[in-house]
Amino acid sequence: MPMETPIVDLNRDQIVTRIERGTKQRLQMGVQDFVSLYRSGRLPDPGKVADLIALAALLSDTDPLFLKP
Repeated sequence: MPMETPIVDLNRDQIVTRIERGTKQRLQMGVQDFVSLYRSGRLPDPGKVADLIALAALLSDTDPLFLKP
């Protein structure tokens, strides 16, 4: 019997909320700092937060989260 792949449907706010929660708990930093460090290649141990990086990749390149404050 083949296994079905579960589908998760998240809107932008849900994605950002999950990223924010994860960065605060695991990295003790805000989501804006996380995105900035990752995009500049200065995020220490990105494998530790690969799930958060994957969530960020679901957002459009023009998302306000990626714009500098």
